[in-house]
Amino acid sequence: MKDFYCVLTFHTTHHALNTEKVLKEKNIPVKLMPVPRQVSSSCGIAAEFPCESREKILKLCKEYHIEFDDVHQIQNDKKSNWFAKWISTSK
Repeated sequence: MKDFYCVLTFHTTHHALNTEKVLKEKNIPVKLMPVPRQVSSSCGIAAEFPCESREKILKLCKEYHIEFDDVHQIQNDKKSNWFAKWISTSK
């Protein structure tokens, strides 16, 4: 399991979907997800990506005029990952 991951947050769903399309066309792994609660309690869509791709993604966002709110690095809280605990104890 990763210790951390990065996300882009957006002002609109349209911007999130456009970002996903561009990054997939450039073969950059991306996954749309709800905004992590560590970032905001409001609902919305974020794009998860490998942190090592951060600079490349920011360059593409500028090149393709992609609007985003912010970039965040999210630390996985292994203590509160109830699903992983459930999987390991149910084997």
